Amino acid sequence: MDKFKIRVARIEMISSNERGEDIRLTFHFEGHQTSFALPIFLNSREFDDTEIVKVARSKLHEVFQQLCSQCEHWQLTDGERRELARINVRPATLVTQSQVPSLNSK
Repeated sequence: MDKFKIRVARIEMISSNERGEDIRLTFHFEGHQTSFALPIFLNSREFDDTEIVKVARSKLHEVFQQLCSQCEHWQLTDGERRELARINVRPATLVTQSQVPSLNSK
């Protein structure tokens, strides 16, 4: 699997939420087939400007650790993958020429 490019997309002050967090730092992730953004919320009274990115990275790491822990049992072994491919129960379907959309139709 290729590495993701991870960058800080934006840092912004927001209205304080129920936890008193008033900074939203958004990370952008870009991989070969996947890209997404993930906001991390922080309290500006707890950290100064020079610490915000470092603290947000740490909080991001905690988020991914939790996600990894929650879905660890989803991982299939190579044998399980082969077995699932072997028992593929989708019926084979024949597509007739009349079912194929024309590139010229509007």
